[in-house]
Amino acid sequence: MVDSAGRAPVASLLGHAQVELAILCLGSLLRFSAEPLALRLHDDGTLTRADADQLAAALEGCEIVWRCDADARMEAILAGYPRLRDYRRQSPLALKLLDVAAWADRELFYCDSDVLFFRPFRALFSRPPDASLFMSDRQNAYSVRSWDLLLHRRLDMPSGVNTGIIAFLLARHDLELVEWYLAHPAFRFAPVWVEQTCWALLAGRNRCCLLEPSQLTIPVPGRQPVKDCIGAHFVGAVRGCLPHWREALAEPVDNGAPETFRSREAAPCTPARLAVTEARRVLGRWRRGSR
Repeated sequence: MVDSAGRAPVASLLGHAQVELAILCLGSLLRFSAEPLALRLHDDGTLTRADADQLAAALEGCEIVWRCDADARMEAILAGYPRLRDYRRQSPLALKLLDVAAWADRELFYCDSDVLFFRPFRALFSRPPDASLFMSDRQNAYSVRSWDLLLHRRLDMPSGVNTGIIAFLLARHDLELVEWYLAHPAFRFAPVWVEQTCWALLAGRNRCCLLEPSQLTIPVPGRQPVKDCIGAHFVGAVRGCLPHWREALAEPVDNGAPETFRSREAAPCTPARLAVTEARRVLGRWRRGSR
């Protein structure tokens, strides 16, 4: 759904601490997209009026959904979902799962405020008609265990979902399924991954595609950027890589031919695949501890 100016609305969640980074990253989204985009910024509860003025000056035409205004509306929407209400009260990341969908119209487009683009592109949010679309992660960053997949048949998820980028049909945004997931305390052992797990669970009901990871990637510290990279997701653990990547991938001009984003179908997240991820995490912790 586009606005009156023909721009597709793209949501993002941010707070006071992310304003400068959001201006850089979301500014690059607007600057390099061949398709006209508009921003809907969801306040996590910490944005100030001065932040809003700064964002409006830097990100032309952006809309801000204030947390204080959203709370009453979301309480009504979630009236029959006590666990979702509690989750939203406890975690700002719940707004990325719930509020972003409540303000969308038929289809949801989302971009994290720490995804930086380096050159012109097109079709970032173009998903196959019957599929959802996400970034590709290097691991299965989910708040479930491999044995949970064996015990609970409803945990049907694709592998490698990263919610830095989302394109999703609202008709498939099943609050009943998420309420069921949140009813299991064992599934919430990694709070930072609960929201991403919920999105993967929603995507598992239908076909799911992931953006080509060589085009939109998560940096690896100490590894050089790939020259055909269009953008990168600078999650907290790798944010220190941003200055080097920005310098290495800087283009002399902005008017080059836009490169088209590609996607591929996600493989299912089987117990074996999740067990491999778990083993790698344990090995990584052991190596760090033995240094």
